[in-house]
Amino acid sequence: MSKVENEKVVTLSYTLFDPSGRELERSAEDQPLVYLHGAKNIVPGLEKELTGKEAGDEFQAVVSPEQGYGPKRGLKPVRVPRSSFEKDAKLEAGMAFMTRGPQGQPMPLWIKKVQGPTVVCSVEHPFAGVELHFRGKVVDVRDAAAEEIEHGHAHGPDGHGHDH
Repeated sequence: MSKVENEKVVTLSYTLFDPSGRELERSAEDQPLVYLHGAKNIVPGLEKELTGKEAGDEFQAVVSPEQGYGPKRGLKPVRVPRSSFEKDAKLEAGMAFMTRGPQGQPMPLWIKKVQGPTVVCSVEHPFAGVELHFRGKVVDVRDAAAEEIEHGHAHGPDGHGHDH
């Protein structure tokens, strides 16, 4: 039986709660999370908790903000003109999108609210500063293909899930 360790592709089903027990997110029934262990594809605290587990193992993990999405830094919101998005794009609070930072580097933004012609976004993950409570099950563990290790992430059942 394969154990969760670096260079393994791990499939999990999970539910994430905040400290009060409010559900924040969950993997879809038909779409479990598939990631490359050891490649920083998931928050460090959860990766650490999953190390050594096997397919079929259930897990519970409490992850501090420092081992999750980081502490809340109180950074100012970014205002993006609605016209920067496709006309028919459905924009709502919590959605993430990628943009370019000042030096052209990829930078994620999260929509906080849409105010008429302005989309107010945060550069901080919505779960920054939140203690994360995970519950779930390791569905599968397999060896990563050389290409997955080279690319730093798991590929879907149809191979490449991105353009390179």
